[in-house]
Amino acid sequence: MIKIPTLYKSIEFIRPISWEEIFKNWEKNEAPQESWKKHWTEIGCKSWKEWRSAFATPLKPEQQDWFLCEIKNPLEDSLNFYGVPSRAWIEKCYNGEKTKQIKDVLFSPVISENQKILAIKNNFPKKTILIGIVFKNKIIIYEGQHRTCALAIWDKKIPFKEKVFIALAKWKGEEFPAVGGKTRKISSKN
Repeated sequence: MIKIPTLYKSIEFIRPISWEEIFKNWEKNEAPQESWKKHWTEIGCKSWKEWRSAFATPLKPEQQDWFLCEIKNPLEDSLNFYGVPSRAWIEKCYNGEKTKQIKDVLFSPVISENQKILAIKNNFPKKTILIGIVFKNKIIIYEGQHRTCALAIWDKKIPFKEKVFIALAKWKGEEFPAVGGKTRKISSKN
């Protein structure tokens, strides 16, 4: 079983889960989206699988022990997650740091003006699974950044009834990896 950092008060363990199951769920939900298809073809990938397999490679996902958990209060816990350490987010949102806590970047134009985040907020999936890594008492989102940001900017006056899960693995290395294709060497201030 995985030890969930105490900062995240509403996350409850459900069961172990395989990387294969996680990856199939990710594909089912993301591959049909035209905006992502346009993205992966523009960067030279032939398929969603080719693109996302390369994206996930630094995590060594097949070598991790994965656990499925439910986030009982995603509007609160989403603020405390750390954002995906990908080249695009590092350059556009984290001022060169490898990651930042979601609550610290909420007012960045990359989030507040992001059409994908706003569209998700207006039509949040009834059931969704994020992918994260537990590293030094924090959870870093590796897949589901747009959904996590949509949760973090949710209007608290609007009831949230959807189910949010997260697949978690504990990163055992000294430094957590950046993801997303050709990632240049990045400082790790965080």
